[in-house]
Amino acid sequence: MRKLREKLQRFLQRNTNLSRRKAAEAIKSGHVKVNGEVITDPWVEINSSSDILLDNKKVNISCEKRVVYALHKPAGVLTAMKDDRGRPTIADLIAGKIKEKVFHVGRLDKDTEGLLLLTNDGDFANKVTHPSSEIEKTYIATVNATLTEKELEALRKGVTLRDGYNTSGAKVRLLKRKGKGTVVELKIHEGHKREVREMFRALNKRVIALKRTAIGDLKIDIVPKPGMLKKLSKEEVFRINKGDR
Repeated sequence: MRKLREKLQRFLQRNTNLSRRKAAEAIKSGHVKVNGEVITDPWVEINSSSDILLDNKKVNISCEKRVVYALHKPAGVLTAMKDDRGRPTIADLIAGKIKEKVFHVGRLDKDTEGLLLLTNDGDFANKVTHPSSEIEKTYIATVNATLTEKELEALRKGVTLRDGYNTSGAKVRLLKRKGKGTVVELKIHEGHKREVREMFRALNKRVIALKRTAIGDLKIDIVPKPGMLKKLSKEEVFRINKGDR
């Protein structure tokens, strides 16, 4: 049997009908046991020998073949499988197109467009999202003001966000001046909430358009139009891992 190592929350999301949020809520409220012990931390790591109970009923491991899909998420769509307020989600984009039960690998905020991965493989998702893997994510950001060389250098060294988080240095390349604005390419390997937008906010700048154009060496050209979806081959998945320097 394939050795399984993944976070408890992702395991529940992948093997039950629970959404990511509902899985976390079930764990935090004491509805889940691992090897007979109530666990309230969604990020506890489990393995193939773990015995998982949800409301005292055993959760079986899905035998589905592991898959990875690339999705070009349009701006205005939530990175979620459902929304209580009825807003459009990525589930609406993939409805009827994917037979496997997948979840999103990381997220893009509602107003951000770009490359998003979907999978049912917890190991793969953990590797892509964990900062220690240093898999770069590439973004094109349009900012509402001119950026000085000093400000670009600050991004390259790392900045402190409003919540106190200190970012690692980004790879930053000035692409063009656009009226009073600036277009830059950034490469980061962290996944802090709204990190790119908050990095510019730390410089008193506002991002007016943001697009993720690559994950590792896998470029958005593979799904060039918003809403496009593609099941990735082993070679294409390797291009993601190849970005792990």
